[in-house]
Amino acid sequence: MNGATGKIVRLGVLIALTATAVTGCVSPFKTAKVDPTSPIAEQASAAARYKGRRPTFADIPAIPTDVRGPARIKAVVEAEQRAAAKLRRDAAPETFKLTDTEGYAARARAAAKAPDFGAPTEADRANTEAFAAAARGRASAPSSQPK
Repeated sequence: MNGATGKIVRLGVLIALTATAVTGCVSPFKTAKVDPTSPIAEQASAAARYKGRRPTFADIPAIPTDVRGPARIKAVVEAEQRAAAKLRRDAAPETFKLTDTEGYAARARAAAKAPDFGAPTEADRANTEAFAAAARGRASAPSSQPK
């Protein structure tokens, strides 16, 4: 029993030292000092001194009623999982085969029209000159007045 007294005394001393150390710490709730050379020193001091309204329990908003419940969330997730499984089944490698690729290529080649890379004719040159002359006629010289 006497051995326990020493433990209790040591525990008491430890608690007293801890309490002293904690009360000696800087309180985080005190207003910090503001650097007077700061360009916003005055506004920072005013903001630190401002005592606003403290919230009350009445400020807690009501529980929303338009939030999905667990059953609805589960149903939506299951529907998404079913859609994903269907997509995987529909797009599986064994669901389609490429056939008649040569026939498709032949039909595409027949439908495509090859561009004419022939030399321009006199009619082509005349059309180009007519277009250029019309464009020059519509064009106006820039203003010589400085802006």
